[in-house]
Amino acid sequence: MNSLVREFFTTNENDRFKEVRFLNEEPDITWDQISKVAYDLPRGWFELSRVSPQDRVEFTRDFWLDRIPYHPKAHPAFFEFFERLDDIGVVLVRRREGEPLDAELIYSLADGSTFFRGKPPCTDSEVLELKEEMEANLPRDFLSFLKIHNGFGKLSEMGFIEAEEISHAKRRVMDLMLRTEKRVKSGDIDVDPGSLIPFYEALGLSSFQCFYADWYPGNEMGNVYLSGIDYTLSDVNDKKTWVEHLAFPTFSEWLAYYLQGMDLCT
Repeated sequence: MNSLVREFFTTNENDRFKEVRFLNEEPDITWDQISKVAYDLPRGWFELSRVSPQDRVEFTRDFWLDRIPYHPKAHPAFFEFFERLDDIGVVLVRRREGEPLDAELIYSLADGSTFFRGKPPCTDSEVLELKEEMEANLPRDFLSFLKIHNGFGKLSEMGFIEAEEISHAKRRVMDLMLRTEKRVKSGDIDVDPGSLIPFYEALGLSSFQCFYADWYPGNEMGNVYLSGIDYTLSDVNDKKTWVEHLAFPTFSEWLAYYLQGMDLCT
């Protein structure tokens, strides 16, 4: 586990956590014991914490590759991401006195440059509820990822919007676009605020990566970047500049880009 993880998950008086437990460093703890204090801890994560760091990386990699529908560009990038890890740890944190422990899965990069954090997955019923609430054919790879992590991010920024917060974030996006005096466009095309479904927020910038219901570059809706700084949307007119403008035909391609450490706050 790299040093940035240790620095982030500290419990000094002025730090963000009241209690931190690295579950993989408690070999004698049992499921019956820990499940009584960490209600959201998946049983599979507990079992993962019982094996070696190498096995944790390999088992989690295989789970991702099996869960997310195959994509010829994204899957090799996912494999490469896991090759860069030295450990995947199960961490339990208590943020305030009297609260239960929350579970996170920590992806530690071997070069010490950063780490990623994932929250427990959605249930099937929660995914179904989201689909019904959005009244849209959300991409299958996105819905599959929700069954890996419902909440994901890098370092302290948990930018991936949790399923139960997406409808609220959608209203925020609509309010943002309606407040601006100029029309929000993708290239020279006016954008309907209701056509954007945010799934990632660049915190502090009021900027979002959104599914764009009026853009189907393939079989499913693509996703674009909405800047809350200059109220512009990715230009999707020229395929050659999609990545430059943070426009992606699939969620998997966006996720691969994000895992490669690219800065989405532009």
